[in-house]
Amino acid sequence: MSLCDFTKKWESTPSISGTYQRVDSEHILDIFIGKENNSLKHLLLVSENEPIKIKSCKVLEIEKGIREDGQWATKIMLLNKEEDSVFISLCFDLIEHSRAGLTISEALKLFILRFIEWQKLMEKGASLLSRETIRGLIGEIVFMKDFLCKKMSWDMTMSAWLGLDKGDKDFVFYDTWVEVKTITPSKNFVTISSIEQLTSDLVGTLCVIELDNTSSSDIRGFTLNSLIIEMKDLLKSNHNALYEFDNKLLKIGYYEHKDYDDIFYNVNKVSMFRVDENFPKLKKGDIPAGILNARYDVSLELISEFKIIKEL
Repeated sequence: MSLCDFTKKWESTPSISGTYQRVDSEHILDIFIGKENNSLKHLLLVSENEPIKIKSCKVLEIEKGIREDGQWATKIMLLNKEEDSVFISLCFDLIEHSRAGLTISEALKLFILRFIEWQKLMEKGASLLSRETIRGLIGEIVFMKDFLCKKMSWDMTMSAWLGLDKGDKDFVFYDTWVEVKTITPSKNFVTISSIEQLTSDLVGTLCVIELDNTSSSDIRGFTLNSLIIEMKDLLKSNHNALYEFDNKLLKIGYYEHKDYDDIFYNVNKVSMFRVDENFPKLKKGDIPAGILNARYDVSLELISEFKIIKEL
C-alpha cells in the first residue's frame, strides 16, 4: 500500500464517531482508521495484550482501555487540523514499520516504539527537510545502495552510517572511513564543514556525487521518496537493518510526504578520492591558537591526482 492509497482510504471514511475501517486485512495487527464528527482523524489499535504506556502530547491525544470483548483498544487522535498531512504520514509509517514484526507481540512492540519516536518529532515540530539536507541524504543513500552493499552486509553498513547522527564523518569502519559530498554539475569544489571531517589517523575516502535536477520523464530520474522506498525494498529481508534505517531517517525529520515527489534527481557521476597524509586538508596543528573550527573549500580539479574512481 502506498501513502497515496492510504490517504484516499482515509478520506473515504465517513466522519462519524465510532465508525472505523480496517487498514489492511493482511497486517498482523488489528489497525483501524476513523474520523470524528469534526473530521479530525484517529487511528485505532486493537490487541489482546496491553500495550506499554504511551502519553499524549500537544498535538496527539492517546486513549487506552479494555473493550467489552476483553481486548485492549489504543486510540491515537489528532488534535490540530493543521497537522493533518503529518498525522497521515505518522500513521502510515506506524503501519508499514510494524509489518516487520513476525509475531503479534513483536509487531506491537515495533508499533509502540516507533510511535514514541514520532512523539519526539511532533513535540519539537515536524517540518519538511531543507533542499540542502535532502541532497546530502540522497548522496549517502546512493553511496550505500550502489557501493557499500556490494562489499559488506547491511548490518555493517547501518552501524557504520553516522552522517545522520551528526558524526564528524558519514561512514566510519574499523580500518577506514568515508565522507560523502553531493554537488551540483556546475560546482567544481566541495565544502568541508569542519577540521575533523577529513582528519584521521586512518586513510579514508572522499566520495563526490554529482546530483542534477531532472524531470519526471527522465527514466534515470528519482525522487527522495522513491529512492528511500527502493532502499527499504533492499533491506526488507534484514529486519534489524531496516529498523535502523527507519530510525535514522525519523531522527533527522524524514517521513514520507507527497511534497518530496515534486522534485526529480539523477546521478551524473560519482568520483572517489583517496584521503591520506598528502591530501590537501586543514589539520588541528594548522589552525592558530584561538580559532576553534574552520570551514573551507577543496578544488576538485586540484585533487585529481588522488582520484581512485574516475566516473560511475
